[in-house]
Amino acid sequence: MKRIWIASAAFASLLTATNASAADLPAYTKAPVVAVVYDWTGLYIGTNLGYSWGRGSTDGNVTGTRTVTSQVAPTTVTPLSGLLSGRADVNGFIGGAQLGYNWQRGTWLFGLEGDIQFSNERGSGDVVCTLGVSVCPTFTRDYKLDWFGTARGRVGFLPAERLLLYATGGLAYGNFSGSALSGVVGTNALDFGTWSSLRVGWTVGAGVEAALGYNWSVKFEYLYMDLGHVGGSSAITTTVAGATTTTLSYVFNTRFTDNIARVGVNYHFSGPVAARY
Repeated sequence: MKRIWIASAAFASLLTATNASAADLPAYTKAPVVAVVYDWTGLYIGTNLGYSWGRGSTDGNVTGTRTVTSQVAPTTVTPLSGLLSGRADVNGFIGGAQLGYNWQRGTWLFGLEGDIQFSNERGSGDVVCTLGVSVCPTFTRDYKLDWFGTARGRVGFLPAERLLLYATGGLAYGNFSGSALSGVVGTNALDFGTWSSLRVGWTVGAGVEAALGYNWSVKFEYLYMDLGHVGGSSAITTTVAGATTTTLSYVFNTRFTDNIARVGVNYHFSGPVAARY
């Protein structure tokens, strides 16, 4: 009996000590919930591919004289003047790269982006002369957009955390070139030669961009681009049948506008932001 009492007292003492130790332990706390919030702020770089459909247009005027020499009549000199007008579609594929930076403020985004593009846009069309005489023929003018680039601002709205709708606009620049041939008049082949000009203009457009994963995004963008006017002149002298000599001075004014649709992929160096709640 004595042994039973001793064992019971020892068990009761041990139980009391265990409860006291448990009371001294800190209360159990659940781990905080961590939410990943996507932030568009930061530097990005990417590449793009697309298609452009543009328009090259040539207007201008032509002036000169036509001299007719005859053994049976006096020499006559007739002043000449007329207008030039022509249009051509300039279409082709484009591809290039872009670099930019975003600042996100709530559901609004502000950014800067620059890009450089390769282009195989080509086209040709007839330029009609309304001089009204045979020595002012219709001639073919070729157009090429060799390359172009833009430097633009972006303003966007985020209807969802990873979806961006934006408008964009700014500076456009590119190299516009071509040639003009008019065939043969009498015994003379009329060749107005080749031309090339680096132009600066403007662009405006809109797009949509969606974030994929942590650092990647894909976008679709449309731009309208106007590279302004290219001026030029040329003087041509022709002789027909040894009796009629025509000297003409052409003044050209060529303009190029373009529509650009492209898809692109960007890599963002910033990535998401972890927020505790």
